[in-house]
Amino acid sequence: MDNTLEQVREKCALQLEMYQKCVENYPHSWDKSCMQQKKALTKCSEDNVGILKFVKQHCTMQIDAYDRCLSANPENPHDCVQVLKELYFCTEAASITYREEEKKKE
Repeated sequence: MDNTLEQVREKCALQLEMYQKCVENYPHSWDKSCMQQKKALTKCSEDNVGILKFVKQHCTMQIDAYDRCLSANPENPHDCVQVLKELYFCTEAASITYREEEKKKE
């Protein structure tokens, strides 16, 4: 996933910076205050980094569960560690599948 993050940084630098600044400026309400910046970063990432779109399609349930957990626990994100682990395992499996499919195209 390090390569994926690097691609996001390269292709969506402005959106990433705007989201980071918003989160820093609104530490107690970032989940609501930074929705516009989050959506812009998500759209840019999905449009420009193929693996993210693939992962999002294959891990929708885990992503939604993690988002719900964070929304329900904005002051205690550590309560979402187990949900985050499930999301992590899904994204790792989807990443392997994506890379295998990309190799077949070569």
